[in-house]
Amino acid sequence: MSQELKSIISSKNCQAVCVGPWAEIAQRVYGQVKGKAFLKEALGTTGSEVSVGALPANTALPFFHAHKQNEEVYVVLKGSGKMQVDEDVFDLQEGTVVRVSPQGSRGIISGPQGLTYLCMQAKAGSLEEWTGDDAILTKTLAKW
Repeated sequence: MSQELKSIISSKNCQAVCVGPWAEIAQRVYGQVKGKAFLKEALGTTGSEVSVGALPANTALPFFHAHKQNEEVYVVLKGSGKMQVDEDVFDLQEGTVVRVSPQGSRGIISGPQGLTYLCMQAKAGSLEEWTGDDAILTKTLAKW
């Protein structure tokens, strides 16, 4: 049975959803995919795709893949495992952050505790301004 993402807020300038506890993601089905929640539609993103994935212990993604245009950034939230990009294999652990170019053929296998990760993808070379160059300080007063 497919799990719905819980909407927290949807307003003019903000969308937020809850995918549920990290410990449960590997067993949940979002849409037609078990253990992975794609968030582009739920969040209304226009320049990137974001997903949360979880692999049970000692489980590999069922395929290697590359992209036509999008680079990906993986952030390991919990657990451990290994990632292979082309011929390079390296360890993943909580706190590891990996960027893979569109052409890199990538695959992941979880370790004995499983692996929960965030994956963000955006068109390679599309970022024109960031952080200090793009930020605008506002006069909004905190209401908390």
